[in-house]
Amino acid sequence: MDEVNSWGGMGRRIPSLNQLRAFEAAARHLSFKDAAAELCVTQSAVSHQIRALEEDLGQPLFRRGVREVRLTDRAAPLAAALSEAFAKVGAEADRLRDAAMTGRLRISVAPFYGNRWLLPRLDRFRARHPGLTVEPALSFDLVDLAAGGFDAAVRYGCGDWQGLVALPVHRDVVGPVAAPQYVAGRELPLSLEALKGLRLVAAAGWEADWAAWFAAAGDAAAPEPGRLDLMTLESRAFVFDTALSGNGVCLADIRMTAVDEAAGRLVRLHPATAELAQGIHVVHRAGIRPDPRVLAFADWLREEAEAGAGSGQPGGASGAGGALPSG
Repeated sequence: MDEVNSWGGMGRRIPSLNQLRAFEAAARHLSFKDAAAELCVTQSAVSHQIRALEEDLGQPLFRRGVREVRLTDRAAPLAAALSEAFAKVGAEADRLRDAAMTGRLRISVAPFYGNRWLLPRLDRFRARHPGLTVEPALSFDLVDLAAGGFDAAVRYGCGDWQGLVALPVHRDVVGPVAAPQYVAGRELPLSLEALKGLRLVAAAGWEADWAAWFAAAGDAAAPEPGRLDLMTLESRAFVFDTALSGNGVCLADIRMTAVDEAAGRLVRLHPATAELAQGIHVVHRAGIRPDPRVLAFADWLREEAEAGAGSGQPGGASGAGGALPSG
């Protein structure tokens, strides 16, 4: 009787899956760099995996040039077979995921983020997963996911919440905006010194964002938060409303402000942006098996955020959700 070896084949030694994935991606892109980007690893890691595969198979798989790589004639059939096999595996995995995408998913979300960003886009998620109903519960109240019967929450912060697993959606990329009437008669974009003379608004706990933005904008002597004319408000929602009402300047994620800028309700005062440490996360309880529906929801939010950042449409928010204050 044939012995089943450590690779799972009947007397057949299959190369490392990581090596095969690296080779297939590099063969498809004809680029180690693009393969690394797809696999979320370094280019050197892809090169290492492919060299290990070449040593295992006893022959080169690529002709390496200065700025390009090409498959050898003998390697091309293997690359084609792997692409077909991975496509079939992916299709079967998608079939199983789709079968699990049913039922009801209760998500705790702060009203600011839910009303301004999530709810207008939820039809796109429903179209992708028609058997799954997402029920956003909009509330500023603190919630306990287990006791409250929630499957997950949308939260704003740095992702370091005890007892929870945080799935990143996006980090804030912020710039200063204000209502047109607040800066009427001023020539835009404003200088950094002119900005310092305006009423700058920040949410409690996030006052340092302004100092970070001034530093990112090239201010050689970026001011400390205490040296700015900052008006501190309870939540980021109030900060945003203060800017909309013409009573100050706020830093807001570029995805959140895109619609209001397009409609003329807000104007960008300076082109510089700063990427902050905090942003939007989908969180679920630690210590339990991840619900594939929650993972799918987080993936969809991430796709929306990436599309929004690239197209100028709002794909994220500076609000909060879940069991933390709305920020």
